Amino acid sequence: MTNAVLFSESYYRQVLAEFGYTPFDLRQFDFILVSLDADTLNARYLCHHHGDHYLRASPQRRIVTTGFGMSGVPHLATVSHILKMIELQRGGERCQIVLGDLDAYNGKTKPYAEVCELAERFREYSLRLGFDDTAGIVRSQASHLPALEAMYLLGRYVEQADFDAAEEDNHGYYVDRGLVDAAMTFRRALSLSLMAADFLALGQDHDAVLVMLGVDEHRYVRFAQQTRARLDEHVPLRSDFALTAAYTRMVRGFGGHPKFSKSIPGSALDVTTPPEEIGRLLTAEPPIPEESATYQLMCQLPRYDAAALLDLHEYCREAGPTWQRAVVDLTNHVIDVISLWPC
Repeated sequence: MTNAVLFSESYYRQVLAEFGYTPFDLRQFDFILVSLDADTLNARYLCHHHGDHYLRASPQRRIVTTGFGMSGVPHLATVSHILKMIELQRGGERCQIVLGDLDAYNGKTKPYAEVCELAERFREYSLRLGFDDTAGIVRSQASHLPALEAMYLLGRYVEQADFDAAEEDNHGYYVDRGLVDAAMTFRRALSLSLMAADFLALGQDHDAVLVMLGVDEHRYVRFAQQTRARLDEHVPLRSDFALTAAYTRMVRGFGGHPKFSKSIPGSALDVTTPPEEIGRLLTAEPPIPEESATYQLMCQLPRYDAAALLDLHEYCREAGPTWQRAVVDLTNHVIDVISLWPC
């Protein structure tokens, strides 16, 4: 069996070395984004890739985007992504959430009717959480022709080796569990191509695009950046825009799994987890911040700023009454958040 890749600080350093990044490519935050200071950004995100380039564009000409595969109901790390997008939107950033219906239909061979129905529930859930679809965008892939057209136009600029190099770091772990094809099949290549096209289509109407993903998906942004660099005068697509990224840390999965995953049963809290189970799982995590899914989930949620997270780090290590109260508070917050999921 393939060992899981755990997304620690040592993993971050490994990514820097393996992919030729420097600390100046994947950097910690040293600027303010909306009302979030650098300390809070660095607590909530692992690093950024040219995020300062994003800020050079005027607010009217830039956009933040993220997306979720419609392979299953959202887990709490996904929910935290939606909440972070809401936080950025309320701070004045234009934001887009892409609902990956075609991604799951091809990449995970989910029935088309199922992914469409799930996408509609995701959309309604995002709105219930507070996302404003009059100020931003919540859309499926199937309904968005500009990205589908861009995907086709990009085809002549991509080689098979590009797809193979874009496999996420835990690909072998998922293959061993029968969750994904071992090879980069045509249908999986379609899913990756459309993801890249989702990014590049935004660049046709914006001067800067900030992609918000988990750090395990950094190869997807790299794939899109490399493809964009090959565009020439023969393609009717603009390439002179900033394609940047903010990468989140991962929440360690329950049961020894590397992360919260919609595809791995038992690895995560999701919107269908019973309230009593939420409390049991969060309370049972070890009092070691680097190994505690509970503390790592706190880091992902906009509910906590940098100062609070520093205190919670110490409370977690102490494992005393203050930490126990903090876990109860988190449990109640999680129960409130998942109660908004449309049944």
